[in-house]
Amino acid sequence: MAAQLLGNQLKLGSNRLMPKLAAVVVLAAVLALCIRLCVLDQQHYLVPDRAVAAGESLNQVSWNSVSANLGNLQGRYLLASKRPAGFASQTLEAGQLVPNSSISPLKPGQIARVVVSTKTQLGQGIRTGAKVAIWSAEKLLNNHFDAPRKIVANAVVARVIKQQGMFSAASQQVELMIPPIQTPIVLSAMATDSTIFLVAVQ
Repeated sequence: MAAQLLGNQLKLGSNRLMPKLAAVVVLAAVLALCIRLCVLDQQHYLVPDRAVAAGESLNQVSWNSVSANLGNLQGRYLLASKRPAGFASQTLEAGQLVPNSSISPLKPGQIARVVVSTKTQLGQGIRTGAKVAIWSAEKLLNNHFDAPRKIVANAVVARVIKQQGMFSAASQQVELMIPPIQTPIVLSAMATDSTIFLVAVQ
């Protein structure tokens, strides 16, 4: 009888303990997720300590590092892992995150913007602010193509234009910033229906 009573008490205590254990497990999971979102997933970004005018050299700018969790947008802004070089292509506000698209290796006025279409799959490195080389394969007779050759060594991706529709994957458009002197060769490749390749460079 005593053993049965003791068993019932243990069972009752176990039933009372289970909800508490479940609550502790849920609380620990929520706490771990908060720590990951607030601390572990944060990246360090550079922000200018003063306003930077469009066309100004970035070599004269002092930078501060800030932490932020931007999720999928983190690749669009200037990371603190490498000091930027080049020029501001638009005004940069003091203390504000800097979009990669607002930095150019060329001074404004020395830049031409062209939109190229490519039928090849874009690599993961082809995104706003990325440096790329432009290659072209000239179209020959009978729908054959010549060997690819590099026509622009240093271009900067201004934006990747999202295509819509049934055949959007067949042709992708990218706006590039290139030296004006190299504009004719790019336009010539496009006019002759040559295949355009974009290759990310370091």
